[in-house]
Amino acid sequence: MVTPSSAPVMVELLERTDVYVIATWRRIMLLVWRGQASVAYIERSRAHFQAWAERQPGGAAFVIVLPRQQIEPPDEPTRAAMQRAASAPGESLKGMATLVEAEGFIAASVRAIMMRLQSRGAQGPAPNVFRTPAELAVWAAAVLQDREVTPERLAEAIRLAREG
Repeated sequence: MVTPSSAPVMVELLERTDVYVIATWRRIMLLVWRGQASVAYIERSRAHFQAWAERQPGGAAFVIVLPRQQIEPPDEPTRAAMQRAASAPGESLKGMATLVEAEGFIAASVRAIMMRLQSRGAQGPAPNVFRTPAELAVWAAAVLQDREVTPERLAEAIRLAREG
């Protein structure tokens, strides 16, 4: 007999380009960047989230996953688009988080920018920026009240989306 926690992780890919992947797993939408963020792609992810999250009983979480390799901090127009996305009203957004697994000065700068952007736009939950999928999973499980969101399963969902 297969229990829910031993079932394979099934990720649904909603959109995939050379620059990003939008995927869902459970009540989490993953925006997985493969390259540098841009205004157009942020707007597309926002539209995907709004349409998808409205169909999720109990709401959903939006998770931004930055590339593991070093990236540049977003430019001003991209920051403005991120702020608009973070401040989007809606009952269905239970939380927003960013996973920055890269290390070093630039990664620290990106973490600080993401915290600022999310906190300025947050009409709801506080900003959350994490360094590991395990930290992110603890947060997501609590926000969504979903015991099936474990560090291993969320790391697998992110891996599948990255490979998408």
